[in-house]
Amino acid sequence: MLDLKNISLQFDEKLSTMKSYDFELSELTREYRNELDKLKIINMELNKNLSSYSGAKLLEPGKLIRPFPFNWKNRKDAMEWMDSVLSGVPVGAVDGSQIYSDKNYEIPLAVIQISRIFNRHTENMDYKQETDAIIITPDEFEEASVYSFGKEYVDARRFSMECDGIVRLMNEYKSIFVLLDGALIFSHINVLNKNTREIYINAIMRLFETSEKTRSPVIGFIDTTMPRDITLMMHFLFGLRKSKLSDTHLFSDMLWGERTAAFLCDRDDRRGDEAKSVLDNYGRFSKDLAFFYMRTGNGLPARVEFPAWVQKEGMVDKIADMIRAQCIIRGNYPDIVMRAHDAAVIRTNEHELFYGMLENFCNVHGIKIHRSAKDFHKRL
Repeated sequence: MLDLKNISLQFDEKLSTMKSYDFELSELTREYRNELDKLKIINMELNKNLSSYSGAKLLEPGKLIRPFPFNWKNRKDAMEWMDSVLSGVPVGAVDGSQIYSDKNYEIPLAVIQISRIFNRHTENMDYKQETDAIIITPDEFEEASVYSFGKEYVDARRFSMECDGIVRLMNEYKSIFVLLDGALIFSHINVLNKNTREIYINAIMRLFETSEKTRSPVIGFIDTTMPRDITLMMHFLFGLRKSKLSDTHLFSDMLWGERTAAFLCDRDDRRGDEAKSVLDNYGRFSKDLAFFYMRTGNGLPARVEFPAWVQKEGMVDKIADMIRAQCIIRGNYPDIVMRAHDAAVIRTNEHELFYGMLENFCNVHGIKIHRSAKDFHKRL
């Protein structure tokens, strides 16, 4: 049981540290926002002052903040606008879930499940939902040279399956917009085992190549994110002190539906001067990942990532409208992404069902399986 009394005392003891952090964050936000006026109208010539690994580069000329002109009187008006945006437009989403291998059972087995959702938003309900699931067995962990009871390899395999699901949608439906619940730029993979890291890279390359070939935008939607791409760019452009201020704090005063201009990502997540950034692993797509920030809810703005060719073909506003419309259906979050999540998620009671199936399978086939005594008593 959590010692609530002790935690309460700890909060009191740490009050000054937490206030200091909040004050510094507020001061940095004010300092950087004051300089944002210099980007109020995007001047593409500023890119000449930016070298490699500058965090971001300017991509979309015009206003930094793109207003959303609609102010509906009621939900009926909002739904009518949503229908005008989505009607007949093929939209898809993919999400996944997993059961990690459990040390309380001797045999390392993991489960991955993904769902694919397609919706053309027509009156005759042109809608499709499919689910796939696989088991990762001990030999696969061993072949990948990874710790059998770790999470990293399972997460990588899940992402690879999600990418394959998106590729399948793109090949099946012409010019589809596909949303992925998460980022397309994976800074965390630089610290992973080489074999695990390559799973991510190979999957993302397949995804971008198919998106480019089929002219179907893949869109990463990240609801909670703290990258520092634009703030690093501002540090280089305007001589601001380098900080840990996230981009989302810069734009936290945007109104619902407003978005920023699109930027090219030039993230510096190198660990040491001789190391690579994660985008250095993306081959010919390393300089072709774009993003913008957009207010879709009550919290900090969401980040939207996509291939840069989407901007060159004038599709950024269409993507922004599609996300706005999806958020009207669900309320502050893209409906089709939540549908994919609901279809893919493996719930806690289903974990228990899986391990019950495992025990029964082993008993039937004479496979010895030893359970942890501690886990046995915890379950009791």
